[in-house]
Amino acid sequence: MFAQPLKRLAAAPLIRLFSLYAFASQEIAIRHPSPKLTATKDPKKIAAREAKLRARQQVKPQDHLLYMDIPKAMRFMRASEVGKSPEMTTITLQITVIPEKGSHPLLGQIIFPKPVRPNNTLIFTENAEQIQEIKRSKELTLVGGADLIAKIKEGFPVASYTQCLADSNMVLQLGQIAKILGPKNLMPSAKKGTVSDNVVDLLKNTASAYTFKQKKNQLYFPVGRCDFSDEEIIKNVQAASKAVYSCQPPGTKHPNLIGLCSMSSTLGPSVIIDFKL
Repeated sequence: MFAQPLKRLAAAPLIRLFSLYAFASQEIAIRHPSPKLTATKDPKKIAAREAKLRARQQVKPQDHLLYMDIPKAMRFMRASEVGKSPEMTTITLQITVIPEKGSHPLLGQIIFPKPVRPNNTLIFTENAEQIQEIKRSKELTLVGGADLIAKIKEGFPVASYTQCLADSNMVLQLGQIAKILGPKNLMPSAKKGTVSDNVVDLLKNTASAYTFKQKKNQLYFPVGRCDFSDEEIIKNVQAASKAVYSCQPPGTKHPNLIGLCSMSSTLGPSVIIDFKL
């Protein structure tokens, strides 16, 4: 009958010992915080790390150990994707961007000479003639006016659409679905060149367009597939380079630093290329 109390008494010193150890460990941790935590909060160390990153990104691509010209890089990409269908062999560029204080994320649109994939487009207009002409085109589109806005408000999925165009008369009405289109980077605007009085011409001009947006310190976008010729890849990279470098407002005092660019395929290696062709 005394077995249980005796066990508790025997365990009591151990419990107190572990409690004291836990308290002491916590006190030591408070007095001597982790070096990793202090390193991230030390302004001098942060500045030194940023300067080191900036210097590394300013190296000429040709001086990098993994540099290849595009034709040579494509040979490695194609060899890595043997047996895969062309649709599964996307060639992607990843660019490091070092932002300056007060600068805005890079945002723009690339018009590829050779479309990477067909655009699936939402079009907002109530012009009957333009609606009929769009429906006769071979482009993948869903076109409508107030009816389409109401449909989206009710929950129609828009995640599969790659771009959104609008007649200038529809801009005010689009405010009703801005919270739906905005997070998916689909909200039309004159600044992005996706609003016009003639959406038919706008659709023709943006059929091979790709909208890019800087996420943290990186830009990602496809420039082709392994079944594209070297010349087609080079022309698409040139179009991407022109779009990225021109999306910074002219006369900006502190433009973002566009650093090294790597090219990779779905299963292939990542190599450094010269992005400023």
